[in-house]
Amino acid sequence: MLPMTPQEEKLKEHQSISKVYDQIAESFDTKRKRPWEDVSEFIETIDENKLTLDLGCGNGRHTRLLLKKKIDTIGMDVSFNILKTALENELYSVTPLLTGVINADVSDLSFKDKSFDRIIMIAVFHHLDNLQKRKQALQEIFRIMKSKGRLLISCWLRTHPRFAKEDLKTIIEQGEKDVLVPWTMPDKTKIMRYYYLFEKQEFEDLIKNANFRIISSRESKHNLFIIAEK
Repeated sequence: MLPMTPQEEKLKEHQSISKVYDQIAESFDTKRKRPWEDVSEFIETIDENKLTLDLGCGNGRHTRLLLKKKIDTIGMDVSFNILKTALENELYSVTPLLTGVINADVSDLSFKDKSFDRIIMIAVFHHLDNLQKRKQALQEIFRIMKSKGRLLISCWLRTHPRFAKEDLKTIIEQGEKDVLVPWTMPDKTKIMRYYYLFEKQEFEDLIKNANFRIISSRESKHNLFIIAEK
């Protein structure tokens, strides 16, 4: 058996994404306040009577937009600390409008079949660290979505400026798809976050293979946004 490369050694030891976001929750909240335009546009298409799941809601910046539009919304995230941060900060003034918040993993969703009209999953899917988890997550999303329900899902692209920086540039140019991206804490400590770098066609194929129909697929600010229908 060939010895592991330094990159493979790092990946072997990476922390679960729940532990990562538990550590960076407060720091993340201070740096991720502004909702993304592509998500805001999708939310504008959702009617008040459409039960919506913000899957991997993070600090709640998009959950807040849903609630302000009086859309029945559940926020869910694998990190307990980031949910706590969301409730204390972004969602403090709109908490009475929340249908609920849930601390759970995307690959095992504790909802009944055909529960949701709309689901958004923003900058989450690329944190799933193997193909089985990705397939399982999409199967679960498909299961809990109503017929004709719609999903907005996004991931980073290889062209993201973060990957042009010196610490990652070489392995990206070599075609590496499993990468660890540091989050710098206020005390300059670096917490490593796992990312899988999708190719556009690869991401689309996964969604189609989960029986979704792709409505639109567009690149925006080095992210790929896909709207898919059950």
